[in-house]
Amino acid sequence: MGALGIGPLLAGCLAQWAPYPLTLPYLLMVALGAVALIGVAAAPETGTPVPRAAAQSRPAGPARRVRLPVPAAAATIAAFAASGLFAALSGLILATTLHQTSHALSGAALFVVFTAGVVSQLATNRLRSSRVLALGTFSMIAGLVLLVVAVRLSTPSLALFLIGGALIGAGAGAVYKGTTGIVLEVTAPENRVAMTSALVIAVFLGLSVPVIGAGIALDQGASVPNTVVGFAVLVALAVSVSGWALLGRRPAGVQHAAEPVSR
Repeated sequence: MGALGIGPLLAGCLAQWAPYPLTLPYLLMVALGAVALIGVAAAPETGTPVPRAAAQSRPAGPARRVRLPVPAAAATIAAFAASGLFAALSGLILATTLHQTSHALSGAALFVVFTAGVVSQLATNRLRSSRVLALGTFSMIAGLVLLVVAVRLSTPSLALFLIGGALIGAGAGAVYKGTTGIVLEVTAPENRVAMTSALVIAVFLGLSVPVIGAGIALDQGASVPNTVVGFAVLVALAVSVSGWALLGRRPAGVQHAAEPVSR
């Protein structure tokens, strides 16, 4: 989540103050990708080999497939849909509603959102997963309310806009952390990597769907404030219902999320 915030901040600053604003950010991205490849190549394998005797002693049976519980997937998608909503519309809102055309400010707004998610995850280390999920849900709803108010005031407020974004980001980070904790607590150890991968896929679905939806709404003639209101209501309902469903399930109901794969 920290990287999701640093990227827009760097790009915004380069676009605002550096030469070749449509070229330099991409060159930097290629350079960072090269660094990542070097890091991956140099990283040691951390998997522990399974002794042959242990492997042979496992009971024979059908292969098992990990399935992410629907409430967990819905909560994760809804949480990051709020961040995706902010990311999709923040530049347009700043330019057309708040009359702020600084590229650096646009990047800083996204930096605030995703950095708040990092802070919320670090600040809730000692809390139970269910408490983290509940706090994240409340934070996200409060942030969405402030976002709507910020763009619909007779004099739109930049301060409320940024505070709302921070609460949305903090809520998304906490909802993701709480959901992950609840699911992994009842997932068999050998399935936790696959379950975490499924949660990450849900994150990127949540980040991408609002971008497409907002573009379609605006292309059909919806105003920016009305688009914000419509998406905010949908996201708030989705995260509330899915969070309630996830918190209301008994631990056994969330299951080990593994079931036979038909041959």
